[in-house]
Amino acid sequence: MRKTLLIFSMVAAMAVGANAQTGNARFGIKVGPTFDWASSGSTAASNDGLWLGANLGLVCDYYVTSYFAVSSGVDVNILNMKYTFTDRRYVEDFLEETNVAVSRRLNAVNVEIPVKAKLVFDVADSFKAFAEAGLGLGINCRDVCKDCYSFYWVNYEEGKNYVDCTNQYRPLQLSMIFGLGAEYEISHDISAFAQLTFDHAFSNAFVRSLEKQTGSIIRNNYIGVEIGIMH
Repeated sequence: MRKTLLIFSMVAAMAVGANAQTGNARFGIKVGPTFDWASSGSTAASNDGLWLGANLGLVCDYYVTSYFAVSSGVDVNILNMKYTFTDRRYVEDFLEETNVAVSRRLNAVNVEIPVKAKLVFDVADSFKAFAEAGLGLGINCRDVCKDCYSFYWVNYEEGKNYVDCTNQYRPLQLSMIFGLGAEYEISHDISAFAQLTFDHAFSNAFVRSLEKQTGSIIRNNYIGVEIGIMH
């Protein structure tokens, strides 16, 4: 997490410096809750509810025209999920591993770099609306999980605390991103904005070896409700 915050701070410093050199770019910061879930691409896995996470991001909009911009930046996503997948585990009275349904609680931190096309529309005096769509490259920083499973009438829990399971997840993920929002001009060069963001991963979160072992496909998703300031 410290490395993630260090990267975030360095990008923020570069953004402030770049803003002094160009009039076509706008920079800002955003924060807000996310609602996280896992979609499944196989019958061997299923999502277990909607969970609350968080997002902190830096925004950079480069305006090609007054109504079209290329939007990028850095997002730090703290994702919380729960899902069930089939895996092989040791159970009592069995000398070998057997297939069981594993219920996993996952807390993940990733840094995502989005590249989006952004359309801006005048709504009223000082008010604008915008829509954006594009792709995001997610860098997996840390995953901790807690697994529970049952075999007939016996319940198993692999430890009382979360354990590091980063090696079970792919280091990079590609996502599609859609957003809708509104912006209010506070002064000549400062605006406040609010937006709704949908982020859906294309690829399986599990590493290839675990995908082959379990037959499970898990794709990360979240809807973010964000507010921020642009300069």
